[in-house]
Amino acid sequence: MLNGFTNVTITKDLTEDMRKSLEDLAKKTVCIGIPDSTEHPDSKITNAQLLYIHTNGVRDKEMIREMQHDLNTMPYSKAHELYVHENGSPLWKSPPRPVLAPAIDANKEQIGELMKDTAIDALEGKDISPALNQVGMQGQNIARAWFTDPRNDWEENTERTIKKKGSDRPLIDTGELRKAITYVIKDGDI
Repeated sequence: MLNGFTNVTITKDLTEDMRKSLEDLAKKTVCIGIPDSTEHPDSKITNAQLLYIHTNGVRDKEMIREMQHDLNTMPYSKAHELYVHENGSPLWKSPPRPVLAPAIDANKEQIGELMKDTAIDALEGKDISPALNQVGMQGQNIARAWFTDPRNDWEENTERTIKKKGSDRPLIDTGELRKAITYVIKDGDI
Protein backbone atom coordinates (compact mmCIF):
# COMPACT_ATOMS: atom_id res chain seq x y z
CA MET A 1 0.00 0.00 0.00
CA LEU A 2 1.25 3.44 -0.90
CA ASN A 3 0.69 6.34 1.34
CA GLY A 4 1.31 9.90 0.30
CA PHE A 5 1.44 11.74 -2.95
CA THR A 6 4.05 12.18 -5.61
CA ASN A 7 4.50 15.36 -7.55
CA VAL A 8 5.53 15.06 -11.19
CA THR A 9 6.93 18.08 -12.93
CA ILE A 10 7.50 18.19 -16.67
CA THR A 11 10.42 20.49 -17.29
CA LYS A 12 10.67 20.06 -21.05
CA ASP A 13 8.28 18.68 -23.62
CA LEU A 14 10.24 16.28 -25.89
CA THR A 15 7.31 15.44 -28.16
CA GLU A 16 8.59 17.53 -31.07
CA ASP A 17 12.14 16.12 -30.70
CA MET A 18 10.77 12.58 -30.65
CA ARG A 19 8.62 13.22 -33.73
CA LYS A 20 11.55 14.69 -35.64
CA SER A 21 13.90 11.82 -34.66
CA LEU A 22 11.33 9.20 -35.71
CA GLU A 23 10.74 10.98 -39.02
CA ASP A 24 14.51 11.12 -39.60
CA LEU A 25 14.84 7.41 -38.80
CA ALA A 26 12.03 6.52 -41.22
CA LYS A 27 13.94 8.29 -44.02
CA LYS A 28 17.25 6.47 -43.45
CA THR A 29 18.55 3.30 -45.09
CA VAL A 30 21.76 1.57 -44.01
CA CYS A 31 23.38 -0.08 -47.05
CA ILE A 32 26.10 -2.71 -46.68
CA GLY A 33 28.18 -3.60 -49.73
CA ILE A 34 30.57 -2.03 -52.21
CA PRO A 35 29.14 1.39 -53.07
CA ASP A 36 31.94 2.64 -55.29
CA SER A 37 33.43 1.40 -58.52
CA THR A 38 37.05 1.10 -57.44
CA GLU A 39 38.90 -1.36 -59.64
CA HIS A 40 40.28 -4.47 -58.01
CA PRO A 41 44.10 -4.12 -58.17
CA ASP A 42 44.58 -7.49 -59.91
CA SER A 43 41.84 -7.04 -62.47
CA LYS A 44 40.14 -4.70 -64.89
CA ILE A 45 36.79 -5.11 -63.14
CA THR A 46 35.55 -3.27 -60.09
CA ASN A 47 35.31 -4.80 -56.63
CA ALA A 48 31.52 -4.47 -56.87
CA GLN A 49 31.50 -6.47 -60.12
CA LEU A 50 33.83 -9.05 -58.59
CA LEU A 51 31.57 -9.53 -55.58
CA TYR A 52 28.57 -9.89 -57.91
CA ILE A 53 30.39 -12.58 -59.89
CA HIS A 54 31.27 -14.50 -56.75
CA THR A 55 27.74 -14.15 -55.41
CA ASN A 56 26.17 -15.53 -58.56
CA GLY A 57 28.89 -17.75 -60.04
CA VAL A 58 30.34 -17.76 -63.54
CA ARG A 59 28.96 -19.63 -66.50
CA ASP A 60 31.26 -21.12 -69.10
CA LYS A 61 31.13 -19.90 -72.71
CA GLU A 62 29.16 -22.92 -73.91
CA MET A 63 26.41 -22.33 -71.36
CA ILE A 64 26.25 -18.65 -72.26
CA ARG A 65 25.78 -19.64 -75.90
CA GLU A 66 23.09 -22.16 -74.91
CA MET A 67 21.26 -19.48 -72.95
CA GLN A 68 20.95 -17.15 -75.94
CA HIS A 69 17.37 -16.73 -77.04
CA ASP A 70 16.23 -18.40 -80.26
CA LEU A 71 19.50 -20.32 -80.59
CA ASN A 72 19.21 -22.64 -83.60
CA THR A 73 15.56 -21.57 -83.94
CA MET A 74 14.76 -23.20 -80.60
CA PRO A 75 13.40 -20.54 -78.20
CA TYR A 76 14.74 -20.50 -74.67
CA SER A 77 11.85 -20.67 -72.22
CA LYS A 78 11.43 -17.60 -69.98
CA ALA A 79 10.53 -19.91 -67.10
CA HIS A 80 13.68 -21.96 -67.66
CA GLU A 81 15.79 -18.81 -67.95
CA LEU A 82 14.41 -17.49 -64.64
CA TYR A 83 15.05 -20.85 -62.97
CA VAL A 84 18.68 -20.91 -64.15
CA HIS A 85 19.23 -17.32 -63.02
CA GLU A 86 17.73 -18.05 -59.61
CA ASN A 87 19.30 -21.45 -58.93
CA GLY A 88 22.43 -21.74 -61.04
CA SER A 89 23.49 -24.79 -62.99
CA PRO A 90 25.98 -27.64 -62.73
CA LEU A 91 27.69 -26.14 -65.78
CA TRP A 92 28.96 -23.17 -63.74
CA LYS A 93 32.73 -23.07 -63.69
CA SER A 94 32.85 -20.99 -60.51
CA PRO A 95 30.29 -21.89 -57.88
CA PRO A 96 28.26 -19.18 -56.20
CA ARG A 97 29.78 -17.92 -52.97
CA PRO A 98 27.32 -15.30 -51.72
CA VAL A 99 28.49 -12.87 -49.08
CA LEU A 100 26.14 -10.04 -48.20
CA ALA A 101 22.67 -11.60 -47.88
CA PRO A 102 23.68 -14.76 -46.00
CA ALA A 103 26.07 -12.88 -43.69
CA ILE A 104 23.41 -10.37 -42.68
CA ASP A 105 20.75 -13.10 -42.41
CA ALA A 106 22.96 -15.25 -40.16
CA ASN A 107 23.46 -12.29 -37.82
CA LYS A 108 20.04 -10.64 -38.03
CA GLU A 109 19.37 -10.87 -34.29
CA GLN A 110 22.53 -8.91 -33.52
CA ILE A 111 21.70 -6.27 -36.13
CA GLY A 112 18.09 -6.21 -34.93
CA GLU A 113 19.24 -5.35 -31.42
CA LEU A 114 21.26 -2.42 -32.75
CA MET A 115 18.26 -1.24 -34.79
CA LYS A 116 16.12 -1.48 -31.65
CA ASP A 117 18.64 0.73 -29.83
CA THR A 118 18.44 3.18 -32.74
CA ALA A 119 14.64 3.30 -32.44
CA ILE A 120 14.94 3.90 -28.70
CA ASP A 121 17.31 6.79 -29.37
CA ALA A 122 14.74 8.22 -31.80
CA LEU A 123 11.96 7.85 -29.20
CA GLU A 124 14.13 9.69 -26.69
CA GLY A 125 14.63 12.52 -29.19
CA LYS A 126 18.37 11.85 -29.53
CA ASP A 127 20.52 12.24 -32.63
CA ILE A 128 20.21 8.88 -34.42
CA SER A 129 23.34 9.29 -36.56
CA PRO A 130 25.73 7.59 -34.09
CA ALA A 131 23.38 4.62 -33.69
CA LEU A 132 22.92 4.26 -37.47
CA ASN A 133 26.70 4.38 -37.92
CA GLN A 134 27.00 1.62 -35.33
CA VAL A 135 24.49 -0.51 -37.30
CA GLY A 136 26.42 0.14 -40.51
CA MET A 137 29.80 -0.65 -38.98
CA GLN A 138 28.47 -3.86 -37.45
CA GLY A 139 26.96 -4.90 -40.80
CA GLN A 140 30.24 -4.13 -42.56
CA ASN A 141 32.19 -6.20 -40.04
CA ILE A 142 29.73 -9.08 -40.28
CA ALA A 143 30.00 -9.15 -44.08
CA ARG A 144 33.79 -8.99 -43.97
CA ALA A 145 33.94 -11.79 -41.39
CA TRP A 146 31.74 -13.99 -43.62
CA PHE A 147 34.78 -14.72 -45.81
CA THR A 148 36.20 -16.93 -43.04
CA ASP A 149 32.97 -17.87 -41.25
CA PRO A 150 32.46 -21.66 -41.36
CA ARG A 151 28.70 -21.09 -41.73
CA ASN A 152 29.24 -19.67 -45.24
CA ASP A 153 29.23 -23.26 -46.54
CA TRP A 154 31.16 -22.29 -49.67
CA GLU A 155 32.39 -24.93 -52.05
CA GLU A 156 36.11 -25.52 -51.69
CA ASN A 157 38.57 -24.27 -54.27
CA THR A 158 39.52 -26.73 -56.96
CA GLU A 159 43.01 -28.19 -56.99
CA ARG A 160 43.74 -26.05 -60.06
CA THR A 161 42.72 -22.86 -58.20
CA ILE A 162 44.70 -23.83 -55.10
CA LYS A 163 47.78 -24.40 -57.23
CA LYS A 164 47.30 -21.11 -59.09
CA LYS A 165 46.76 -18.86 -56.09
CA GLY A 166 48.63 -20.86 -53.48
CA SER A 167 45.69 -21.02 -51.06
CA ASP A 168 42.71 -23.24 -50.40
CA ARG A 169 40.65 -20.39 -48.93
CA PRO A 170 37.83 -19.34 -51.29
CA LEU A 171 37.64 -15.63 -52.14
CA ILE A 172 40.68 -14.77 -50.06
CA ASP A 173 43.72 -13.79 -52.05
CA THR A 174 44.82 -10.18 -51.58
CA GLY A 175 41.99 -9.23 -49.22
CA GLU A 176 41.03 -6.26 -51.41
CA LEU A 177 37.53 -7.57 -52.13
CA ARG A 178 36.81 -8.07 -48.44
CA LYS A 179 38.21 -4.63 -47.54
CA ALA A 180 36.06 -3.00 -50.22
CA ILE A 181 32.88 -3.94 -48.33
CA THR A 182 31.69 -0.94 -46.38
CA TYR A 183 28.48 0.85 -45.46
CA VAL A 184 26.70 4.04 -46.34
CA ILE A 185 23.68 5.68 -44.77
CA LYS A 186 21.31 7.06 -47.34
CA ASP A 187 18.19 9.14 -47.16
CA GLY A 188 15.23 7.20 -48.51
CA ASP A 189 15.06 3.78 -50.08
CA ILE A 190 17.98 2.33 -52.00
